Amino acid sequence: MLKIEKRFLNKNSILYFLPFFPGNLEITQNILKILTELKPSAIAITLPFFIKDKWIVAIKNLPNISVLALIYKNHEIEYLIVEPLCPLVEATRYALSSNTPISFIDLPKEAPPEDLFHFIPFSPYLIKNLGFSKYVESTLSFFQEYITEREKYIAEKIFELSQKYDSIAIILPFYQVKGVIKSLDIASGLLYLPKNIPKEIEIFGLHPKSIREILTEPGYFQSTYEKNREKFVKDKNFYLDRITLFEEIFEKARQKYYKETGTKLSFKDLQVFGQFLRNLLLIKGQYIPDLYTLVLAVRGIGGDEFSFWFWEIATFYEFQQENLLPFSTINLSPEDLKLPSKRLRLFRKIKSVRSRLRFLKRFSTREERKIFKKGFSGKVICSFPPEDIIVETFGRKVMEKGLKVITENLRKIEPFTTSLKDGLDLRETIRKWVFEETPYVKEEPQARAKAGSIVIIFDEDPDPITGQEKYPWNFTWHGEHHQESDMAFYATDPKENVVGPGIAKAKYGGFMLTYPPMRVYDIWEDTYFDIAENKAERLLLAGIDYSLEKYVVYVAKKPPSKLAKQFASIQGKKVIFLPIGSFSKNFLEKIRIFHVLEGYHIRSYAHKYINK
Repeated sequence: MLKIEKRFLNKNSILYFLPFFPGNLEITQNILKILTELKPSAIAITLPFFIKDKWIVAIKNLPNISVLALIYKNHEIEYLIVEPLCPLVEATRYALSSNTPISFIDLPKEAPPEDLFHFIPFSPYLIKNLGFSKYVESTLSFFQEYITEREKYIAEKIFELSQKYDSIAIILPFYQVKGVIKSLDIASGLLYLPKNIPKEIEIFGLHPKSIREILTEPGYFQSTYEKNREKFVKDKNFYLDRITLFEEIFEKARQKYYKETGTKLSFKDLQVFGQFLRNLLLIKGQYIPDLYTLVLAVRGIGGDEFSFWFWEIATFYEFQQENLLPFSTINLSPEDLKLPSKRLRLFRKIKSVRSRLRFLKRFSTREERKIFKKGFSGKVICSFPPEDIIVETFGRKVMEKGLKVITENLRKIEPFTTSLKDGLDLRETIRKWVFEETPYVKEEPQARAKAGSIVIIFDEDPDPITGQEKYPWNFTWHGEHHQESDMAFYATDPKENVVGPGIAKAKYGGFMLTYPPMRVYDIWEDTYFDIAENKAERLLLAGIDYSLEKYVVYVAKKPPSKLAKQFASIQGKKVIFLPIGSFSKNFLEKIRIFHVLEGYHIRSYAHKYINK
């Protein structure tokens, strides 16, 4: 804040200059606090007088975000976004709530030079430590006196207001402050009517998709500010911290990422994220990361899926409801507002507008998923073929690894006497050469063993500690052709996570594969397996019973139960146990996620909503 005592004619007035950069969290909340504390006699904002009526209508429509479209005689259109974190919006809201007179003191907008409009010498985040007044003083030292007809007009309007009010709070951009103050020295109160006045001004509601792209601050910031706005007035110590808000977004994205993919970010991942973000900030010369930089950083630890959810949560504005808007909606792009933008090519394209992003690949948003969920019944379902191939391939790899364990157990190693058998065993020879100086040979078993079933348990259900059921969907389905196995599994409810039209996502708790297909009865209804203690044991008993081969491969955290071993022994079969920790964690998490399609016809477009 810059305070000036000015004498106009025979009257003294106190002028409070509250400069701003377009749409900023730190500046907007400080302007509200200062206005609440100062209680000025009048407020002046740098907007033209002819939009006052429509502007106030749009302000009263908040928290719904509106757009003013100024249509000029030459058919050019200028758009003004009425958003919570705009300092001019906040000053107007304060004036209306406190019955403070408000004046519109600007000429029709003429775009300033790019270097003035986008020049920010110090990050506004420093206001938290410096205070608003010291920040303004330091920042203004980097600006020169910029005087045009616009600054002269503003000075004349301030002169006029000074004759009526003792104290005036003036909300204007940083680059205009010195020019306006200099123009006050020659102000005489002579005003003229601007020439370039729009012939029509219309109000629109901003489409929710546009909100994600064109707001000056992310939608999450705008929502949080709107919910806590009253606290700024009541508690002078209350403050919204940008870093804290980004941490909240990160945590929500991490939870969503885990729900969608089953992958947990480790402590090492967080360390990598911190180091990568620090390097990005050093390269870009930033003091505080913007949304664009953070999306790049989170992509480094969670890939495109994690970066998408971070962006989706950060840009969501919860108060905008298209069906409740009193005005017709308008869908604006950054190009419509002539905002600077750049395009960065990743696996899917991301477009940034200052600190705003737009994903170009089709991905269902939160709003779309609510619509899709209503139309998903789950009465007729089928699988997504690419995921079937992955699971079947993994099943065969597990089978090969299990049979290799049998081969290793049956292999014979002995000192060389008269025959090389199946070749020299180098490992055993080297290990004992110092003491015996005798070569060792190996005899490979002529094993023709096969595994008829494979059981993989990712997570026991119900939970052995809490007894809660995490995977309520118990299902059995048959292979569609001879290359696919029959499958029984327990998983999360797909109806709770509908990601596209007729497309739902679920997560395996465990599953059983058995070959050949088209043989398995619904194991969850079969009373023969009611002796099982939990779902994991039921899958294993079913895998043993339906196996046409001697061996059944069992992958889990714990070895098979005593009951399962006895069940296998009675049938002349054997369970081969492989610890689940011997497989890649990331690969297992990818296999756990699968999709359910409501009909075969959905396979024709499912790939647009499934990232595989």
